[in-house]
Amino acid sequence: MPIVDITLIDGRSPEVIRAIADGVHDALVEHFGVPTDDRFQIVHQKQRDELIYDRTFLGGPRSDGFVMVRITVGKERPELIKHALYRAIAHNLDRNAHIDPEDVFIALNTVALSDLSVAGGRPFRPPHLTPRP
Repeated sequence: MPIVDITLIDGRSPEVIRAIADGVHDALVEHFGVPTDDRFQIVHQKQRDELIYDRTFLGGPRSDGFVMVRITVGKERPELIKHALYRAIAHNLDRNAHIDPEDVFIALNTVALSDLSVAGGRPFRPPHLTPRP
């Protein structure tokens, strides 16, 4: 049940925004085993002066095509799986939305399942742990 925040500079078409969102989701499905219908994403479009980032810190050069992807998940994954996810997201955004991989910044946060409520104020319980009526 990942929660995905995508932040970018305003001005991209709805088709490009959807390609970015799809590229992130497809990588999560492939590498984290997320079900295809388990999708919670928000896209934040900011004015140029509202998205501040270093154009050369540990990579780059970064352009105005910069995209920040923040993913919150409720299950820790091995480091190699995380690295594969990062590569897949950068590849998908390059292929589907023509975003230079150097412009893709990804932050992954893992939270305890008890830190989540997905409906009705009830604590999150994975389907395989939910008692049947």
